[in-house]
Amino acid sequence: MGTVYPPDEGLVGEQLEEIVKALTVVFLVAFSLFLVSLYRAELEEYVFYMHFLYLPIVLATFWWGKQGITVGAFLGITVIAITILTGSTQQEIFSSLIEAALFVIVAALVGMLSDEKQRALERELCFKRDTAHYFFNPICIAEGNLELARLKAPDDLDKEISQTEQAIARIKKVVVNVVERGEIHE
Repeated sequence: MGTVYPPDEGLVGEQLEEIVKALTVVFLVAFSLFLVSLYRAELEEYVFYMHFLYLPIVLATFWWGKQGITVGAFLGITVIAITILTGSTQQEIFSSLIEAALFVIVAALVGMLSDEKQRALERELCFKRDTAHYFFNPICIAEGNLELARLKAPDDLDKEISQTEQAIARIKKVVVNVVERGEIHE
């Protein structure tokens, strides 16, 4: 019988966050479609509600990058379909086509920016990992060799060895601050 391990808390948190994001976008898309249907079918005029449609588009592309374009495309196609099904004029259908194109363009632009932001964050994380590796390895070697030197050195070198240990501790603090906070100080 195998051992059952509890789920990784980080993974559970990430899954929960993705579920909340998806539900938020689904709710905003449904509310947007409700507004479109209501205004097209009942009031038959263009009002502020169309601007509300950009909210789920921008959120989806901000959270999921270019994959969020599907929300913009879905809303665009749906707006066109609703416009056609409500017996609108040629001019209103043309206006809906332009709106749908703008949805996709905005989604593509925000998605590209979001993907670029994500790549920049990944490069920063890689830089921090490399920095930590290239600095901490020599520091650890120096600390180990210094400890060996302390064991073998005569007592009259204690002061110099202590000062060297303090200097290494200061360097470690600087490296930790650079890696964790991006700041150069002790």
